[in-house]
Amino acid sequence: MKKQANLWLYFPQIIKFDLKMKLSLLFLVTTIFTIQANNSYSQKTKISLEAKNNSISEVLDEIESTTKFRFIFSTNDIDLDRKISAVFKKAPITDVLTILFKNENVTYEILDRKILLKKEKKNVEDYIKAPRNAIKKYQFEVSGSVFDGLGTPLPGANVLEKGTSNGTQTDFDGNFSLSLSSENAVLVISYIGFTTKEVPVNGQTNLKITIEESAAALDEVVVIGYGTLKKRDVTGSIGSLKMNETLNSRATVDFGQVLTGKVAGVQVINGSGRPGASSSIQIRGVNSISAGGSPLVVIDGVQLPNYDLNSINSSDIESIEVLKDASSSSIYGSRGANGVILVTTKSGKRGKSTLNIDYTTSIQQVIKKMDVMNSSEYAQAAIDAAQNGWIDQGGDPNAPNTISARGQYKYTWPKALESPETLPNTDFQDLIFRAAPLRKLGISFSGGNEKSKYSLSAGYLNQEGIVINSDYERYTININTSTTINDWLKLGGMLNTLYDNENQAYNRTVEWAVQYPSIYPIYGNDGYLGGPLNTSGFENYSSILFRPNNGHPLYRANDDIQNSNFTTLGNLFANIQFSDPLSFKSTFSAYANNKEGTNYQAGNHDLGKNYETVARYSVENQRTTSYTWSNILTYNKTFDKHSLNLLIGQEYNHQKYNYIIALREGYDNDNFHSLAAGKKVVEANDMARETNLISYLGRLNYSFLDRYIFSASYRKDGSSRFGPENKWGDFYSFSGAWRVSDEGFMKDSKVISKLKLKASYGITGNDNFSDYKWVSTITQQRGSLGNNTVTTYFPTNLENKNLAWEGTKQLNVGFDIGVWKNRISLEVDLYTSKSNDLLLDVPVPSITGFTNAFSNIGEITNKGVEINLQTQNFIKDKFTWTTQFNLGLNRSEITRLGQNNTSIIFDLGSFGSMQKINQIGKPVFSFYGFQYDGVYMNQVEIDSDPSSPDYITPGDGRYKDINGDGILNADDRTIIGNTQPDFNWGITNNFTVGDLDVSILFQGVVGGEIYDDNAHRSLLYHEGRNYLSEVNNRWRSEENPGDGYHYKLSVDTKGLEKTASSYWIDDGSYLRLKDLTIGYKLPNYVISKLGLSHVRLFVNGANLFTIAKAPVFDPENFLNTNVSSPLYRGVGGAAYPTAKTYSIGLNVKF
Repeated sequence: MKKQANLWLYFPQIIKFDLKMKLSLLFLVTTIFTIQANNSYSQKTKISLEAKNNSISEVLDEIESTTKFRFIFSTNDIDLDRKISAVFKKAPITDVLTILFKNENVTYEILDRKILLKKEKKNVEDYIKAPRNAIKKYQFEVSGSVFDGLGTPLPGANVLEKGTSNGTQTDFDGNFSLSLSSENAVLVISYIGFTTKEVPVNGQTNLKITIEESAAALDEVVVIGYGTLKKRDVTGSIGSLKMNETLNSRATVDFGQVLTGKVAGVQVINGSGRPGASSSIQIRGVNSISAGGSPLVVIDGVQLPNYDLNSINSSDIESIEVLKDASSSSIYGSRGANGVILVTTKSGKRGKSTLNIDYTTSIQQVIKKMDVMNSSEYAQAAIDAAQNGWIDQGGDPNAPNTISARGQYKYTWPKALESPETLPNTDFQDLIFRAAPLRKLGISFSGGNEKSKYSLSAGYLNQEGIVINSDYERYTININTSTTINDWLKLGGMLNTLYDNENQAYNRTVEWAVQYPSIYPIYGNDGYLGGPLNTSGFENYSSILFRPNNGHPLYRANDDIQNSNFTTLGNLFANIQFSDPLSFKSTFSAYANNKEGTNYQAGNHDLGKNYETVARYSVENQRTTSYTWSNILTYNKTFDKHSLNLLIGQEYNHQKYNYIIALREGYDNDNFHSLAAGKKVVEANDMARETNLISYLGRLNYSFLDRYIFSASYRKDGSSRFGPENKWGDFYSFSGAWRVSDEGFMKDSKVISKLKLKASYGITGNDNFSDYKWVSTITQQRGSLGNNTVTTYFPTNLENKNLAWEGTKQLNVGFDIGVWKNRISLEVDLYTSKSNDLLLDVPVPSITGFTNAFSNIGEITNKGVEINLQTQNFIKDKFTWTTQFNLGLNRSEITRLGQNNTSIIFDLGSFGSMQKINQIGKPVFSFYGFQYDGVYMNQVEIDSDPSSPDYITPGDGRYKDINGDGILNADDRTIIGNTQPDFNWGITNNFTVGDLDVSILFQGVVGGEIYDDNAHRSLLYHEGRNYLSEVNNRWRSEENPGDGYHYKLSVDTKGLEKTASSYWIDDGSYLRLKDLTIGYKLPNYVISKLGLSHVRLFVNGANLFTIAKAPVFDPENFLNTNVSSPLYRGVGGAAYPTAKTYSIGLNVKF
């Protein structure tokens, strides 16, 4: 292992920056920003605050965190859970408190920076002295609920009988009850940030009232890198998703699945339905050829070194933000080229403690079965293949079906095939697929007071796989806490721990279930796996009509394959408030993962002694550790017409990876799965690597008049992954926005309620590739020298000291518009990006002793459009209907591949030898092969085609002569498809009817091709495997030519039939009902009797139906589960399929 370069050597001046100088500078900075403080703090301090349906507890927390005020009160006097919406701009603290506690019988007393809140006490005389005409007789009772336009209850809304002082406020769940003077009274509903509404009672005793947001309502806050930002101040492109009850109703295993169809420009690919498999996420296309294509995942500030969406329980998540453009992600520098996913976990709130229990139980089924031939169809196909092969090699079509007449068994067939009704008709897919249960339990406990907040949760998931011998079990614990020590110091941290274990089915089980002929029983009469050897009349056809060894779905059923993970991630932070605008935060984050995989390959395959194989057992262990220390100084100040937020910081990250493998064979039996039981050591190996990253970063956010916004960021990264000439990389961005709707000339618009124009430009990097690429590594090998065996060492690659960063430059322009009081909101982003200095293996002169070298030579461009549309279609008191639609379109193109722009071809390792190619002017990783052109229907068509090979006969496949030279050869290979969709989309409709809520999500992909490796074996004769049912439409004769696309079957495959071609390429388009959720909240009068505050029952269905053109289980399922690599995307073929899931669950809050 190579010793890591010490990056501190590149800036020794920092080391010389002694402690005395540091303390002096700290004292100077602190003095400058606190010199203006005086005893009249409460008079000088102005509050700028936005609250949208936030609790009083959250508002008080925000005031304490942005000022030096500290609140003192008894929790019995203050309703901390009461919700409020309010806007304060440079308001005195007295005005803020007056609004917060209006009609609450709460008084306040300000003592410099301490504020005493207490309940107002009234004397009995106040009521006795009230005039008689102030006392009314109320004789009509009314109750109801108040909601916003999205159906969310509004706690703390004012409900007043018009013309009187008789009124009340809604409770935590938006409910109220009030005695009225008349059944014809009118209620006046008001809520800060919403338009006041008058509602005639008209004798109704229960009302559901919906009020609309006013133009002054405030935007939500979104999480950005190293901080938060008001959504209305966002200048880049950020997708935000709040984890609500509907999303938590899904039986999701990894949190990436909740993003499916929800965020424009984000493609979520469920590459495998295997229990515990992680989804893949691609943001705005492919930006690299050799480096990783996955986005950076950050959980509560912890940057994960490994892409794994199973690292946390989705029930613990509060929100997910997706940073898509360079201005949003450049603050992460070399890790931001593929976008950033920010995950914020749930934290405690000030107020009474709450206990939540969520339970879901589900049944999973395979999303669909492959349509293959039954026994009768297969029997005829087998006869046709043998007969066509016999005729094509010159045999007499009327020759007897005997070995003596035809010479080889492959040109004959068992007599039983002529009477298929006597044969079994086994569905081997039914043998391996099952209805599998899934159970998910989550328990959380949270709360807090004026000083501290806490949240603790535990989760358990148990998932049986829809394929036999597969299951997954996971345990999670999450802790999130913070405490305010005094006026200037706040401490906190989070810890998430996960343990999981997977039992994995052999990876060809599904493939064999599709391909094994239906004419065989599951087990033969001898008790062994059914096949030609134990089926009468088929004994001589083991290599012709398939075979059970390496073919029967249960052949590897005795294997024992297990994977387990133990993952811990967390952080500790200290926040120091030097003065009102200036704060310092130091955070130490850590990540540790221990992954172990064991694989026992059984020797007994239920085929008898003659078919036993050498048993083998391997153990693999991978350990990844990473820690990061970041120090951030923030200055946040609003003055006059200006608002300024300045951030500067430093960060250090260290990663270490260890790998070890041991393999033994020679086991006496299959009972003991351990290395010690193996007699022979086959392999014992290990590997280790380390990486260091040092960063300096800064960001400026500035706004003028609260409508002209500018943002800039800069990050400098130093990485040990690059050569000494290019260890440092610079990444930056600039962005701006103009809130046009806040201009005077737009104020009176009755149509446009919101309009923002924005633009950004920035550069991000990508260092997501193997370590030590720039170093010339040494390989050890055993060799012979005379009569002796010696150990030799030799270099395996060229050194490249100039190896540099990949960089992506991205320009983004867009607008956000809302019309008719934001009943319709539209966000549109247009972007173009150029990724240059891409790292590629390029050919080098043979005189060097090597064939290629890793160098910066490539370039890719991506251009796209993203649309996000939200509408409030129908807003009534008892019924609401809202819609969210998003669409993402991306076009990639390779613009440079080295000095000569020579195309690069990649082998996919598939059975069908399909390849991909990178070629100038084409999309990244396009499929490469021959262009299929239908069937030669007769001899006339063959004779008229100058490129038809001599061996071609009617019924054979036809291929295009691309270069027109009259010869079909390797020069006629061409691009035959690419995985890049034309666009992907999602549409969600949400309905509320009383206490009933319904959510329906459709999503899909239009365009893009996929390669079906199973078609290589099931669209033509291949050792007698079963065929897809579409082959029933094959060419059989000139009189029965079929559909003109599927060529004839023959035991003698020839020419290009077994060569990769577009015959095996399918359209990857699909439409899917991704999610259907129906929930019902129990009425308050029911749950209050049980001592509960919230109960919701729900049913959910996932992947309920899919409409796809491709004859595959699921267009998203791929053979190689490493779908984060764009090279393997779109390469499918009887992989572990997706499940459709039916769930029922319960959410309870105490």
